[in-house]
Amino acid sequence: MSYCPYIFVDNDAAIARGWTQGYPKRLGSVFQTRYYAATGKAGPALAAGSRFAGSVSAGGHRLAEAVVKLTGPLRDLSVPGGRPVVNLLHTPRLAAGMHDKPAIHELVENVPHDIKIEQAWVGDGTLTLTVAKGEELSDLAPIRCGKGVRASTAYIVDDLKTLKQVTAA
Repeated sequence: MSYCPYIFVDNDAAIARGWTQGYPKRLGSVFQTRYYAATGKAGPALAAGSRFAGSVSAGGHRLAEAVVKLTGPLRDLSVPGGRPVVNLLHTPRLAAGMHDKPAIHELVENVPHDIKIEQAWVGDGTLTLTVAKGEELSDLAPIRCGKGVRASTAYIVDDLKTLKQVTAA
């Protein structure tokens, strides 16, 4: 299985949709190297030796930086999304006496379909999770980093499978 403890997005529609699916989305500034089919000096090509990078900032702090230096096309497209995604769908109650009885508290599995992975390349990767005051993301910093993947992906999640429901009535 796969579990994502943090996802940073840059718009409120993405936050709302993610929370509905159980993703722990937060507002941040997300930057990534863009790829354009018509390459030139302004951007990297999908070719060995090209570098693609990304970073996220939130609350005025840089929290993460990643770089992948491409070595070749990714042949096994099951690698980027080959595991079921499990999330915690949680909606608290603010009414007095109900704080410990959430309206929704379920362990769910996404049921994706129409999955598309295009232009997938693999390479040597680095990931840095920066220590920032008031943030705990850096506690998940990798001990070592192996491969990174650069790909374009799209899929639909319009169904969730409830694995465990612990919502109190």
